[in-house]
Amino acid sequence: MKQFGLCVILLFISIGVTAGCAEAGTYKQTALEPSGPLQPTEHFIYHKLMNGEGMIKTNVSGDPLYLSESLGLWMEFLLGRKDEEHFQAHYRLLIDSFLTKNGLVAWKIEQNKASGTNALIDDFRIMVSLNHAASLWGNSEYGQTARKIGVALKKYNTNGGCFTDYYDAASGSASKAVTLSYVHPEALQFLKEKGIIDEKTEEQNLDVLYLAPLQNGFLPKSYNTETKQYKYDSEVNVIDQLYAAVNLKQGDDKAAVLSKWITQEFKSNGKLYGRYSAETKEPSVPYESPSVYALAVLFLLEQKEDPAVIKSFYERMTSFETLDPLKPDYGGYMSGGDTHSFDNLLPLLAERKLFNENIIQ
Repeated sequence: MKQFGLCVILLFISIGVTAGCAEAGTYKQTALEPSGPLQPTEHFIYHKLMNGEGMIKTNVSGDPLYLSESLGLWMEFLLGRKDEEHFQAHYRLLIDSFLTKNGLVAWKIEQNKASGTNALIDDFRIMVSLNHAASLWGNSEYGQTARKIGVALKKYNTNGGCFTDYYDAASGSASKAVTLSYVHPEALQFLKEKGIIDEKTEEQNLDVLYLAPLQNGFLPKSYNTETKQYKYDSEVNVIDQLYAAVNLKQGDDKAAVLSKWITQEFKSNGKLYGRYSAETKEPSVPYESPSVYALAVLFLLEQKEDPAVIKSFYERMTSFETLDPLKPDYGGYMSGGDTHSFDNLLPLLAERKLFNENIIQ
């Protein structure tokens, strides 16, 4: 297992993040890393993925692309770290660069231009993080912005009372389907508590996930709000399955089925692959993903599973991490000389939650 002592090494590595103007946004403060010891992947993000303005690039190479997904996962991580200074800095990036005039969050910024489309899952995550930050640090502005996003989602991003995957400002319409992993119970609870939606609307949206029938042990990929039909993939993406499963209630029958399957699959083969045949449950791809293991950790944590089992998934996840402090990509989850922000942020978030719950030291 990775030793947390490696993090302490970074206390003595005084490599600053390069300052300078970013390709997008207006927040000009240099993005400085915290002064204390960092998780290895946290170091990698500050030094390899974050530009001088604090924006997190999707890849190490190629033209910079910045996603609301990265911003939301990073804000959630900073909240778990109780890092108020850096949370505030990335809140400013949200306001200055990602938050559109209609109150939704642009899903990407590319070539200095923010998209006119959002992604519900990211708006929900950012909204919930802002609400928690408002309570944790007593900052009413965070709460006001969370409510602003929620009001915009209710106005623009619904179809027939259901929140759907995205709103496209160019067409002035919301999508008709919702991916099950986008159903966020805590976000819906926030919207109800703030009077943005009523209890009936909350239940209608929760039922999309809670009443979804398993097919051969797998959750559906999405729900069509017009036909009222679920869609199942013939090739199951394990990330989609686990992202949705994280939001199931503790002890839910469907959660129990999925928990049993991933633990048995892992015990039998020593790994979880990225995709499986929905019919045979055999792997349909030869690759693994650190994000799969990160989501497995988060899912099993939510279900209060055996910490020893959770740690086994964590240890497999970190086997893909560059842990030699002398290597230029130290802390990164690299693949063929490049990486994706998602494959670093999710493992970082999972690891932080394991620290916070004293499952790892």
